[in-house]
Amino acid sequence: MNTTTITTPPRKRRKWRKATWALIVWSALTVVWIIAGTAGESSTAHNDCRRETDVHLCEQAHHVGAGVGIAAIIVLGFMGFVVLALVWIMSRPKEARP
Repeated sequence: MNTTTITTPPRKRRKWRKATWALIVWSALTVVWIIAGTAGESSTAHNDCRRETDVHLCEQAHHVGAGVGIAAIIVLGFMGFVVLALVWIMSRPKEARP
């Protein structure tokens, strides 16, 4: 009796490139920065405006300033993402041709 076992070679798992990791880390840091900015804004508005005469106006101004800051973080995060995405596209390995 002839028993032959056919084994398939293990698939080569492609490693992620450094530029891919840079994109993931940059995106994660941007999201953490936005969450931290949002969380920090809500807790300080009430404490900073307690001594003001017009508390409502002070809180509204504080919220507008925080919104502008968070928008700046989003724009900075997007610009960094675009730069890293261009690096990722440009450093793509060439496919082997048969």
